[in-house]
Amino acid sequence: MQKLKVVLNYVKHQAKAYNRHGIHSPFVYDFLEQVLYTDKITPELKALKQLKTQLQNDTREIQITDLGAGSTINTNTTRLVKDVAKNSSKHPKYGRLFYRMIQYFQPESVIELGTSLGLSTVYFSVANPSIPIHTLEGCTETQKLAIQNFEKLGLKNIHPILGDFKNTLPELLTKTQKVDLVFFDGNHQEQPTLDYFEECLQYVNDQSIFIFDDIHWSEGMTAAWNKIKGHPKTVVTLDLFFLGIVFFDSRLTKQDFLIRF
Repeated sequence: MQKLKVVLNYVKHQAKAYNRHGIHSPFVYDFLEQVLYTDKITPELKALKQLKTQLQNDTREIQITDLGAGSTINTNTTRLVKDVAKNSSKHPKYGRLFYRMIQYFQPESVIELGTSLGLSTVYFSVANPSIPIHTLEGCTETQKLAIQNFEKLGLKNIHPILGDFKNTLPELLTKTQKVDLVFFDGNHQEQPTLDYFEECLQYVNDQSIFIFDDIHWSEGMTAAWNKIKGHPKTVVTLDLFFLGIVFFDSRLTKQDFLIRF
């Protein structure tokens, strides 16, 4: 039933959403023109796509520790790697979007809440190997596999952190004292999402960017997204249906956009 609701909501979103035409914000128009709709597959991106294919054929069993909302598809604690890769990762076009966002906005660091097998992490890392990528994960087994993937690709700028986000996120923020780009992908529930948002919000500046995964995955996540959009510090938001992007630049006009992607 939930999957059907998501499909129906997606159809409604696509009917209402804009592409670059009809966007009157120069900032958003430039983002759509130069980042969102400029999708080129470079040699390093082909290698990352191959990694996902390998994981989707991996028949090893792992023990899942899920501290978030869990899966609506597979509730077993023991799962095949290929099932985790299939159900917990998005289409490669989203990874390529992350890659382009890093190159376009040039953040000095990335925080990722939810490593899983590390598929999104590697796109952040490859986009700029000179910046630190702090990736937080609550499951020991998936983190082990993610670290193996990072080592296989020779990625040196990724810093995995294991533990419950309610402990590891405040500790990390206390050390960094800033947030440039944050990807929220580890607990698809309303209140935890809002809690992590508020935690990171203490360290934002005009150049900070937040990306939220699965903002319409459930009624709770949609409610969280609506509260995030309405927050006084939030300036421009882009609703791509499966992703929500938040900008905090005080020079911009506060606006919300439905974007077709």
